[in-house]
Amino acid sequence: MPELPEVEIAARNLRRWAEGRRVEEVGWDPRARRIFRPATPAAFARALEGARFAGIRRIGKHLLVALERGGAPVGLLAHLGMTGKWVLRGAEEPAPRHARAWLRLDGGGVLHFQDSRLFGRLRTVPGARFEDVPEVAALGPDPLEHGIDPAALAGALAKSRLPVKVKLLDQRLLPGVGNIHASEACFRARVDPRRPSRALSRAEAKALAAAILASFRMTLDAEDGPEITYVEEPGAENPFLVYAREGEPCPRCRKGGRTSPIARVVQAQRSTFFCPRCQR
Repeated sequence: MPELPEVEIAARNLRRWAEGRRVEEVGWDPRARRIFRPATPAAFARALEGARFAGIRRIGKHLLVALERGGAPVGLLAHLGMTGKWVLRGAEEPAPRHARAWLRLDGGGVLHFQDSRLFGRLRTVPGARFEDVPEVAALGPDPLEHGIDPAALAGALAKSRLPVKVKLLDQRLLPGVGNIHASEACFRARVDPRRPSRALSRAEAKALAAAILASFRMTLDAEDGPEITYVEEPGAENPFLVYAREGEPCPRCRKGGRTSPIARVVQAQRSTFFCPRCQR
């Protein structure tokens, strides 16, 4: 499932593939109308055909794509949902499986938006005024772009009764942190994900801030490339320390000559993985 690192890789790839290039034609899968909500696929195509890519930004899990047509800006807000990804294919190559929208570029090449589960979203934004989109305006400062203020994180945790792992999923606080990196950060910081947020010390909040960024950087190093492979996909490697490793020995306790299996619990309808021995 895409979180900040995967969306950052998508942004990097789109810059490399598309910046300065013109969209000559837009196509779509008629079975995938829902990803264009609240508009229609035809309206999406009309907005983008003839437009030239001007710049790609990312905040949290959102891609903010600015284009220009006839001197006027037009925006594309892309969210990868649970299984979305952007891929580039040659003009004569067949479309990849689960391609839901495709943009044929000048000079050859086709950008495909793949999404097997149809939870992604492609939305045009008039005038590229992304700040007017409520879901974007509600996001906090991007952790990769702005860093994480340990004092601000500590203050937010101190006001919450939620389990710390659940609180880390709040996109108003930490846009881009999802289920995987919330679990990974708690492990790296030696914090039990079930603890009430307000019970954490300022030192523990500082450790969590550093752990989130370390988890992001590790994932960017491990996954950066022309196409993203999600850990849930068949045959994919798992680069994470505890995520989806229930029953495996804790990598930290094992180094100390002890054995403790990674446990799994459900929090807010999502799986959390942690070591009951070394996370306190």
